[in-house]
Amino acid sequence: DLNNFFASVSLLSNPTLYDVPVAVCGSVEARHGIVLAKNEIAKKFGVKTAEAVWEAKRKCPELVTLPPDYKKYHEYSKKAREIYARYTDLIEPLPLDEAFLDVTHNKKGIELAVDIAKEIKKRIREELNLVASAGISYNKFLAKVASDYRKPDGLCTIHPNQALEFISKLPIEAFWGVGKVTAQKMHSLGIHKGKDLQQCTLEMLTRLFGKAGYIYHDFAQGIDLRPVEAERIRKSVGCEHTLD
Repeated sequence: DLNNFFASVSLLSNPTLYDVPVAVCGSVEARHGIVLAKNEIAKKFGVKTAEAVWEAKRKCPELVTLPPDYKKYHEYSKKAREIYARYTDLIEPLPLDEAFLDVTHNKKGIELAVDIAKEIKKRIREELNLVASAGISYNKFLAKVASDYRKPDGLCTIHPNQALEFISKLPIEAFWGVGKVTAQKMHSLGIHKGKDLQQCTLEMLTRLFGKAGYIYHDFAQGIDLRPVEAERIRKSVGCEHTLD
């Protein structure tokens, strides 16, 4: 996970702004432009992704706004994936700033996945001047949770024998597929953390949440059988434009 990716890449061309709060916005002039990304300094002021520029500047009057540079974002995303490819061909890209890597059988014969993660983080910092966080575990759900756990510049390993205890302490919002509305419904049912979800039966979860109940049940038990897919069929494409 490349931390604060849009903002970090944009700052490479604006090094004088490294020590000030910065946000990348879809429209830097319009009052109702939307924050696409922010650096760590802006985050400390409470600036959030997807909020209006006027709201972000109310929280942080010194906020500097920059326009997005998608060409450069794609360029640096490609460079990061070239680094990943030195270790494995089993790479499943998520958005431009994230990817799953299956390093069970890696090109360098490195025994521990955490050592591969350390090397990749070092290569990204030295070659791209970017910061990355890495999560290591035995499945995609836990690896994703681990990558978010100690941002920025995080490194977290969730071992199989620690998984259930780790999951039990997670806020329900940290589970894949649990958005704001679902979280509110779970809270109304007394489900606030992973330990609460672990105590729910599969029958109860499927009755309340349909097919998603199977996913919540499996994730709560540390189960995620999805493989890392280096190639997959695109099933949708989207484009959006925010109006004033």
